[in-house]
Amino acid sequence: MNAKLIGLILLSTLSLTGSVFGAGKLNAVVVYASGEVQVRRSGEQAYGELKVNDLLYAGDTVKTGAMSRAGIVTKGGADIRLNQNSNFELAAGSKVRELIRLSGGQLWTRMLHKMAKINVRTPSAVCAVRGTEADIEQRSLLTVKVYEGHVDVQNSLGKQTLSAGQMTTVAGANAAPDAPKRMGGQDGGKWQEAVNVSDYDKFIKLLKESGDSGKTLKTSIKMPDGSVKQLEGSLKKK
Repeated sequence: MNAKLIGLILLSTLSLTGSVFGAGKLNAVVVYASGEVQVRRSGEQAYGELKVNDLLYAGDTVKTGAMSRAGIVTKGGADIRLNQNSNFELAAGSKVRELIRLSGGQLWTRMLHKMAKINVRTPSAVCAVRGTEADIEQRSLLTVKVYEGHVDVQNSLGKQTLSAGQMTTVAGANAAPDAPKRMGGQDGGKWQEAVNVSDYDKFIKLLKESGDSGKTLKTSIKMPDGSVKQLEGSLKKK
């Protein structure tokens, strides 16, 4: 885990150069983009370049090319990193849990506070991430690895609950998730550490109510030494 990344994620005012609050439901802000990172806006056919500071809305689709990676922070408090050759859509979700559709590729996510929750829907199963750090990869198999917290992996044929240090695979929508097994020494991934963000102070950790001024947000974040720091801040337009 990148200690600097954790320590520098501070609750602050959203200041996004070259971006403006637009119509629709704001879901996330781009905090890292390397290589070929593109976005297709909801209702459009063509993809365009995606850059740091760009805003993402419900219905937007993000994809990465070979040797490319991206990082976003969602309004609900999820730090999401996308590996190369990946494709996902930011969906509307619900008031309780955000939703991402990963059609193919690999993402790593960490919930930045204990109330953050996210569902990752893949062609094989739905992964309900609860206050955790996890790696979800949809290729010919769906592979889910949990580094911290819990993830429920479920489709119409079954459900498995993974805890820290466990992993499972799903052969497809017509196969139940395999029983959890312990991760071996070769199973842990390091690719997400390449998403190195040095200026998190420019981004807001939570985009819960985009553009509303005077909204106070309270949360906590786990520091590298194991202590928990209480953070408080407000959202306002800029």
